[in-house]
Amino acid sequence: MPKLRDGTKVKDGRLARMKEFDERSREFPISELMKGKKMRSYSWECNRHFNQGEQGACVGFAFTHELIAKPAPVTGLSGRFAVEKVYWAAQRKDPWKGGAYPEAKPKYDGTSILTAVKVVRAMGYFEQFRWAFGLEDLVMAVGHIGPAVLGLPWYVSMAQPHRCGFLHLSLVDEEYEGDHAVLCKAVNVRERSFVIHNSWGSSWGVKGDARISWDDMERLLHAGGEACVPLYRHKSR
Repeated sequence: MPKLRDGTKVKDGRLARMKEFDERSREFPISELMKGKKMRSYSWECNRHFNQGEQGACVGFAFTHELIAKPAPVTGLSGRFAVEKVYWAAQRKDPWKGGAYPEAKPKYDGTSILTAVKVVRAMGYFEQFRWAFGLEDLVMAVGHIGPAVLGLPWYVSMAQPHRCGFLHLSLVDEEYEGDHAVLCKAVNVRERSFVIHNSWGSSWGVKGDARISWDDMERLLHAGGEACVPLYRHKSR
């Protein structure tokens, strides 16, 4: 069973989002920017599906998908960028020893969304970031501002979406697999669902995407999930 840098054991080595929460993040809620706005459906185009393979670089791939998505799609990025410029760079700065980068000792996978978003912001692709604390915040953020990078607990029932395109959480004897990072690129208010953009290639789900209900998303957020929303995006540094 793979072991991450914080000692967490996961059943799938690709699920290597590590939890790092800073209480100061609560001073930067996305809700402050949503006053007076109403929920609306919106989809942010992200047409490429990078595949992390067997690497535990899901956080790097989630942020790379964020950058290539609208509203300010960056061109020229690749899977190598996701691994070396985001994932490895975050591992060099986060609180844990070791990593997956060449000179790392000991060799372990995993990093956090908090450290990775700071790394990407320092590159100059966006100016700020805020946090969606709960379901309504996420609905409003994706509906009005842009895609969000999610860190979510991942369960065995989420390995492959249903044929209808939905991920369905089983509420009975659900088996924890690890923690994953994905991009939330769309919200549908009438259907009460989101679309997530995974980093397991276009063969996963419906061309690399899956829908998930608001109820299931709320369960995941309450079970240790997080949602990071970059602001004031740029197409170049």
